[in-house]
Amino acid sequence: MKRKKKINSLYIHIPFCSNICPYCDFVKLIKNDLFIDQYLKELKKDLHNIKNGYKKFKSIYIGGGTPSILNCKDLEIILRILFKLKKINCEFTIECNPEDINIEKLKLLKKYGINRISIGIQSFNEKILREIKRDYQIDYFKLIKLVKKYIKNINVDLIYGFNGQTLNDLENDLKKFTKLNINHLSIYSLIVDKNSIFFNQGYKEQNEDDSRIFYDYIVDFLRKNGFKRYEVSNFAKKKKYSRHNLNYWKNGQYLAIGIGASGYVDNFRYRIAPSFNEYIKGKRIIEKEILTKDLMKEYFFITNLRLEDGFKIKEFNKIFKTNFLIDYKDIVSELLKEDLVMIKSGYFSCTDKGIAVLDRILLKFM
Repeated sequence: MKRKKKINSLYIHIPFCSNICPYCDFVKLIKNDLFIDQYLKELKKDLHNIKNGYKKFKSIYIGGGTPSILNCKDLEIILRILFKLKKINCEFTIECNPEDINIEKLKLLKKYGINRISIGIQSFNEKILREIKRDYQIDYFKLIKLVKKYIKNINVDLIYGFNGQTLNDLENDLKKFTKLNINHLSIYSLIVDKNSIFFNQGYKEQNEDDSRIFYDYIVDFLRKNGFKRYEVSNFAKKKKYSRHNLNYWKNGQYLAIGIGASGYVDNFRYRIAPSFNEYIKGKRIIEKEILTKDLMKEYFFITNLRLEDGFKIKEFNKIFKTNFLIDYKDIVSELLKEDLVMIKSGYFSCTDKGIAVLDRILLKFM
């Protein structure tokens, strides 16, 4: 009997959306019932292969796209299989848009062990919501109250840096978020990628100086309200850190399925090509990046230095069979003098000042 592999995290990509957000560059398709049927048929095959080849997972994350756009019948097809792939104490997350959430769907999620939900609110500002095609009226306090009856562990996604957005607008978003009384926030600076509608419209990203002011304000505001920044864009109360996120940012391995999904297994990182037509024909075009020792070190720095706690020096030494403080003596000394990094309790991490110029620090270690 073939021995099953052990990898702690699984990601499943559902690419369908009801409309395309102008800032989004993820792999996505406009909702179509025929396409959904075809996609789920192939996704089921991949899930059954995982069941036969891997041990149960500590974290499972269904992302997109918009997974919550699936109707209960289609969603149950996936959840029924995933339920058999999770460990008893698995962190089981699904991304949802606010308009998709209802009692029927929440009952279904709870039935199959979903215990964490990530809600893409993006902003509470009506002008910004119109700009990003999210022009709907939702009572978020009532919505969160409903969700809490079924799922206690809740994350909200927010974005900042929209054209014309003021610091006062940002403050209002943060105040409304804290009034929801939940324990996790993912907040991202708007990035205008080449594959987005905003890029084609000539939309401009917030300049670096203003973005720094906004980010510093976010960190200060959330800390005053009891949140710890455990990763550059992720904040949590009461240690409600995302297990899936932490595995990723600690450079842990994770399995990923679905078009456009990226994973990390053994000594290679991979991406499943975003070709819907090839996927529904049963073809899995895998783009692989074989990791040399130098590349493994680069990824280690890129991921771990985003964490507020950084990485354990002994762990680095063990993985790479070396001595971090000797190999990088001059770089570390320079960064310490500039107050961009610190060494505390055996951990190497960036200071607040360092996180603000993280790309500069990373270049030193590349």
